[in-house]
Amino acid sequence: MTIAEQIKSELKDAMRAKDAVKLTTLRGLLAAFTNELVAQKKKPDEPVDDDMAITVIRRGVKQRKDAMEQFVKGGRPELADNEKTECAILEAYLPQMMSRDEIRTIAET
Repeated sequence: MTIAEQIKSELKDAMRAKDAVKLTTLRGLLAAFTNELVAQKKKPDEPVDDDMAITVIRRGVKQRKDAMEQFVKGGRPELADNEKTECAILEAYLPQMMSRDEIRTIAET
C-alpha cells in the first residue's frame, strides 16, 4: 500500500471518528498531492508515488513548524498548538530517522 492510499484510507477513518483536525489535515495533504501532480504537468488523477508523497509531506511539516514558530512569537499559543497537532499527524507518515548510534555503527563498518 502506498502512502497516498494509506492516507485515503485513514481519511475515511477520520470521517467515521469525526476527528476534525485529522480530517482537515489529511484533506489538505491530498489536495497538496494533486497540486504537485499538476505542477509536474501530470494528470490530477494519476497515482502518487511514495517519493513524491514524502516530498510533499516534508514540505507540509516544514510549513507547520514555521507557522508554529510565528504564532509563538506573535503571542498566539492556541494557534501554535493547532499547528503542532497537524505537524504530528503529518510526521506519522514520514519514515523514521536513524539515531546517532545507528549512523555511527554503519559508518564505522
